[in-house]
Amino acid sequence: MTEKTMPIAKVVAPRGIKFRKINMSRKTSPCPRCGEMSKRHSIGRRRLREVGISGPTVLEVTYSKHYCEKCRKHFSLPMDHLAQPSGRFTNRVRRTAVDLVIKQAMTLEKATQRMRQKYYVHVPPTTLHDWVVAELTLA
Repeated sequence: MTEKTMPIAKVVAPRGIKFRKINMSRKTSPCPRCGEMSKRHSIGRRRLREVGISGPTVLEVTYSKHYCEKCRKHFSLPMDHLAQPSGRFTNRVRRTAVDLVIKQAMTLEKATQRMRQKYYVHVPPTTLHDWVVAELTLA
């Protein structure tokens, strides 16, 4: 029996979204465990929502995945300076939204509305609540 492959649907972005590409891929990188230089074995991609000034902005980050022969472990280059692990928003979006709630004493709904109107990013109130709680427990 032959298996038919379905054509891949092209993802169409809404009008006005600006895409910024960031390449963080490296051919070799030191292993975080042992320091041994490890070759890249594949490339990953991640889309992050960013604060936009003149419209919605999405960062398309390309990063490298490596395998250490010595440790026999897979690792990727850290992106902590850009976003939280497996997060959909950049650290700048998180910081801006949390500041609206903590420093400007806005409600979660008002802060969500301001983020959408002024910075073109929709942050759900539940996500914003989790960010504020995490920020207050760290302080």
